[in-house]
Amino acid sequence: MRVHTGVRLTDDSSTGGEVIHTGQHFFDPDIDTAIQATSPYSENTTRESCRPLTLTALGETVPDGYKATLTVGVSTA
Repeated sequence: MRVHTGVRLTDDSSTGGEVIHTGQHFFDPDIDTAIQATSPYSENTTRESCRPLTLTALGETVPDGYKATLTVGVSTA
């Protein structure tokens, strides 16, 4: 995740601005294992280290997907 300030948004991109924060989000290890076992992630030879971001299942199986909600507060001072 990157937090930008002063960005001008276009239809499919953004320009200008400044990156003021770079970070990562992590998933529960059991959910991560299930996701990594499905295509196309199972083709990945680099293991992801994913922990503590809480997810809500959108169905009964991994391919049904997950939803995560996150509020990030960033001080620009």
